[in-house]
Amino acid sequence: MATVYKLTKTTAVNIILSNIGQAPLTDLDTSNPLAQLASGMIDEVSHSLQSEGWVFNTEQDVEFYPDSTTKHIQIPTNVLSLDRTEWSVIEPVIRRRPADTVQKLYDKRNHTYEFEGTQYLKVIYYFDFEDLPEVFKQYIAIRAANLFANRAVGSNEVVKYSEKEELAARAAVMEYETQQGDYNIFNDSSGSRTFQTYIPYNAIKR
Repeated sequence: MATVYKLTKTTAVNIILSNIGQAPLTDLDTSNPLAQLASGMIDEVSHSLQSEGWVFNTEQDVEFYPDSTTKHIQIPTNVLSLDRTEWSVIEPVIRRRPADTVQKLYDKRNHTYEFEGTQYLKVIYYFDFEDLPEVFKQYIAIRAANLFANRAVGSNEVVKYSEKEELAARAAVMEYETQQGDYNIFNDSSGSRTFQTYIPYNAIKR
């Protein structure tokens, strides 16, 4: 059986370094300042890309339970953003009060951190680089290489040379998204397959 190639963060860092003519690394445990900057650039691009919300890191109707004493709902650190579901009665955001050490769910509509029951929310999660789909890792590596060449070296020639690669990688990401998402005109904003017909009084109410 053939070995399946998986892009690691070390390999992604080496893509960035080779893009500016630097020697590759065997691992990320190094004091090389360029390698550290390259690793940070990968994290920056990954965070930005994942924050857009994709089929692999977006989940619907995730249950959040309030604390039995404070009625507060603590939000895990790997949650990038969240939104209400189609029939939710709250306007959820993530906030951290000065007195808190963790981020919590806040209801903008009712101006409160306290919740009486389970809340069902749409959540966008953050994943480590190694856990991303391959097409996303490829795009992040190429995008980070271009940004690094521009910021750290100031090489417009390198950036221009790699623009086509970046566009092709972004196209692969979009192809993955459309194939895995199975989108169609009848899906609502929460991904439900239930189609609700036009209701006149809803238009009048607006």
